[in-house]
Amino acid sequence: AGLGIGEPFVAHEVGAADSIAYVVGAAVGLDLLEIDRIVASPVAIGHGRVRIAHGEVSIPAPATAELLCGIPTAQSQVEAELTTPTGAAILAALAERFGPMPSMTLRRIGYGAGRTDLPEQANVLRLVLGSVTEADEDEVCMVETNLDDTSGELIGHACSRLWQAGALDVFTTAIQMKKNRPGVTLSVLCRTADAPAIEATLFRETSTLGVRRWPVVRQVLARKAHRVTTPWGDVEGKVAFPQDGPPRFAPEYEACRVMAAEHHVPLPEVYDAARRAFDPNEP
Repeated sequence: AGLGIGEPFVAHEVGAADSIAYVVGAAVGLDLLEIDRIVASPVAIGHGRVRIAHGEVSIPAPATAELLCGIPTAQSQVEAELTTPTGAAILAALAERFGPMPSMTLRRIGYGAGRTDLPEQANVLRLVLGSVTEADEDEVCMVETNLDDTSGELIGHACSRLWQAGALDVFTTAIQMKKNRPGVTLSVLCRTADAPAIEATLFRETSTLGVRRWPVVRQVLARKAHRVTTPWGDVEGKVAFPQDGPPRFAPEYEACRVMAAEHHVPLPEVYDAARRAFDPNEP
């Protein structure tokens, strides 16, 4: 219930004591549960009108609508405020993606009940805790455009802006276009909710007159953040868990680059030391 079901707030009211308690309680709970990733369903916001400090407004309340920008919402026939700014803020800050429940082994399930009795559904928030034991499958989007009149400098800048817009992967492919002109296919993998922002970035930062988009399904290995100790200090990275092999560690490039520069050692040497420091039995 503390995640904000059926309790009206406006932007400045999120600083109230009960809202602060909700946010702190959520943070402490997630830390105690040792959660690595958070996936949420599309957010049900309800419909109708709600009274806030500034008077009566339509649902979602203004603060809630702003916080949910870029987040998929779910249609609901319930005439009530199902998501408040407090709950929207927590979801926007913590959820890695929004969509169906990932493939996992369920461990525990918790429920939080709101104060308001809803006429058509239970007023509860459900948290499902599980562990991913195999590759996680999710649906994302591929957005592409062909370019034959954009310079390499502008394409490089566009790639940087696409990463900032939420791209999961960005890459280019050399192609041959009409009238024997060499060109580039600029491909962007992104979450479905981020596709509009990716397309807007392509139109703004390149000369393209059109983009194409289609859904793709990807398999993602279970992974977690990990740190190893090298002769020059700690290096952050990620551990992946293949289905048919031992865990493998990938050092973060930026951490290795900074360490190599600070200690005046070759970058490959830092990479090798970080990989040797990884103990596959530790994770």
